[in-house]
Amino acid sequence: MKKELKVILQPIEEQLKKVDENIKKQLTTGITLLDESALHLFSRGGKKIRASLVLLSSGLLGGQPEGITELAASAEIVHAATLIHDDIIDQALLRRGDLTVSKKYGSKAAVLAGDYMYTVALSIAVDDGDGALFPTMVYGTRDMVKGELYQLQYSNIDSITEEHYYKIIELKTACFMETCTKLGARKGGLSAEQSEKVGKFGFNLGMAFQIIDDTLDVVQQDATTGKDSGNDFYDGKITLPFIYILGKAEEKERNELRSMAKIADEKSWAIIRKKIIDEGGIDYSFNIARKYIDDALSLLSAFPDTENKKILIEMANFIIEREY
Repeated sequence: MKKELKVILQPIEEQLKKVDENIKKQLTTGITLLDESALHLFSRGGKKIRASLVLLSSGLLGGQPEGITELAASAEIVHAATLIHDDIIDQALLRRGDLTVSKKYGSKAAVLAGDYMYTVALSIAVDDGDGALFPTMVYGTRDMVKGELYQLQYSNIDSITEEHYYKIIELKTACFMETCTKLGARKGGLSAEQSEKVGKFGFNLGMAFQIIDDTLDVVQQDATTGKDSGNDFYDGKITLPFIYILGKAEEKERNELRSMAKIADEKSWAIIRKKIIDEGGIDYSFNIARKYIDDALSLLSAFPDTENKKILIEMANFIIEREY
């Protein structure tokens, strides 16, 4: 029977509550505009997958290191800052079923709130005192920014390839999930070899997560995702399901599909969406994601059968089976 994420994460529910408390504490400055804009996304909840990866990786061998909830909070703060900046770039209206920070408070406030959140998260890593945590967080954050620029350069409908797509999601999503698992592993006292394996688990999980996210954007309606259905298409983002049918099409049809993508209206989306579903684009994408999940799970076989390992396995299965 498929488990909901909330049920899977119930054993660390109290830790996640402390993460929420820490986020609020870290982002409360007394400057009303900054406080409201920085905390806006968190008021809508969220899956807290990144915080959970930090927490679970830190206790993979048992125990709970001191200060781990602060570190988990920093991961969620970085993730939220990235979403705020992404929504500015995409001129997105909704995020998690509510107005984006830029639409609610204006682009200037959103840019500054995101910048401030990055500095807060990095300062948490510095204050921890473990010299390895700060560079790990910096490199993960750096890769996400690189991914955004890579996407701007290579996501054009006339030139994007499947390889470009994988590089984009590697930099924008997978590398930071790798960062989260490495942060937890380091904080939990795992060896360098163990931390590397946990990091690769996070990387593969991140690749699968983004592929599924992009695929759900095709098949689900906005009531389920909290976002506009076909949001990626309307934003000009060409994702794996669409790339798959572009690769299958003859040159004439491929050019027609590209033309529709440039128009990006409801009629074009309806045609392309149907074609993706009818010609196997959804199945293809899910199968690729499944391979990443299988690779992720194989990396956990080297660890003892602890409660945290069990939860990580269930999280991986949730990601491949999720509907939101």
